[in-house]
Amino acid sequence: MGKMTNYNHIERNNKLWTEKILIIYWILFLISITGHMTGWIITVYFFPDYSEGFFLNLLIIPATIQLALMGITTYLIKIRGISNHILMTLTGTLLIYAVIVTHLEIPGLQILFILQMAAILVYLDQKKLTFSLYINLIAIMSLYLIPEMRNTITIYEFSCYVFVILGSYSIFRIVLSRANEVLDNLHHAIEKEQQLIVKSTMMERLTKIDPLTNLYNHKTFYEYLDFLYEQCVTSDMPVQLALIDIDNFKQVNDLHGHSNGDIVLKRVAQAISEKVTEEDIAARYGGEEFAVLLTNKSLESTYQILEELRHRIANEFHSELNNCITVSIGLKQLEKHFTKSEFFHETDELLYKAKHNGKNQTVCDQLTLAAVK
Repeated sequence: MGKMTNYNHIERNNKLWTEKILIIYWILFLISITGHMTGWIITVYFFPDYSEGFFLNLLIIPATIQLALMGITTYLIKIRGISNHILMTLTGTLLIYAVIVTHLEIPGLQILFILQMAAILVYLDQKKLTFSLYINLIAIMSLYLIPEMRNTITIYEFSCYVFVILGSYSIFRIVLSRANEVLDNLHHAIEKEQQLIVKSTMMERLTKIDPLTNLYNHKTFYEYLDFLYEQCVTSDMPVQLALIDIDNFKQVNDLHGHSNGDIVLKRVAQAISEKVTEEDIAARYGGEEFAVLLTNKSLESTYQILEELRHRIANEFHSELNNCITVSIGLKQLEKHFTKSEFFHETDELLYKAKHNGKNQTVCDQLTLAAVK
């Protein structure tokens, strides 16, 4: 899946850069037309006898050929969605070829083929660059087959053009190698950074999560308590604290061993996790005691949630113990006049009452008898 995503990303980038090259081609085409128009105006002014031939042969014909090429290429890219280096190489080479053929008397235009290879550099692919070289060499070789071209330049000049293109290709390859080296180094650096982020996230999780139950630990519970306390005081957000303690857990460890006791702890933690909502904070406070901060609920709703949790735990059979276990719960809603320590202490007192009154019950002194029933 990762490779496929990377491939799709590369394809999208190639399409983007193909469209940018197309824009460059259009700009070069407009520059060419502007140059031809300027030349025609100068010819009309200084050499009026040659203006008609110039207008037809050096302006209309090459401009029509180039415009047709650009129109076809734009249609294939924008309408048909064909975006590849072959199309851009052929288009660029033919545009330059049209300029050279219509200006055979101007020496040195063969160097323009270098611009086409330079444009292909944006793909950062040596195979695409090599393909561009071959196409341009074929084009420049075919130019020498034109008699007017052979009469214009010597074989020595022609050879120089070929070697300049080959030399430019060699330089472009070095540039590509360096660019790919930089990209590889950047890729490795990003991978290492991602690994460090993952490790950092894992380490942060280890500092916040109890490894046995996968609930928040004692330290993280107090961090959330501080935050939610401020929220309650400043914005009147309802916050309740429930302290849950497994009844007779010491006997479980003594009679069945700590390994089976750990299994029971995990199951109780799982039951708590499944019952609370994403807005709530469940933590293993210590030993067999759990603390749950419940938010954005009425006290009655929270009481019902805890009662459902208590009944579920009481009805779950543990084959390791050949018995069921129960929990006692103290529940308190935070009031503005409470300090954080008072809030926790009063909830702990309610848990003590639940234990003292016979266990397996939820005690809350802020609810009416009717609400409890």
